[in-house]
Amino acid sequence: MAKTTVPELTNAAADIGTFCTYPEAASLLDVSVRTLRRETERGKLPLYRVGSARALRLRTADVLALVERVA
Repeated sequence: MAKTTVPELTNAAADIGTFCTYPEAASLLDVSVRTLRRETERGKLPLYRVGSARALRLRTADVLALVERVA
């Protein structure tokens, strides 16, 4: 499997929008949802309540920043 570059991730993230779900973020980064939940629990990935339903979402920019710190 070919590695995804940061510019490719940025383009893919633009299609998702400002906020994304755990499954969307996991698909974007090619990691498991559990991995992202661990990062949230460790305080490395902020989680937000969005909208009137107060749904939990990740900010797409935070997800990309996580990749840039590791890359």
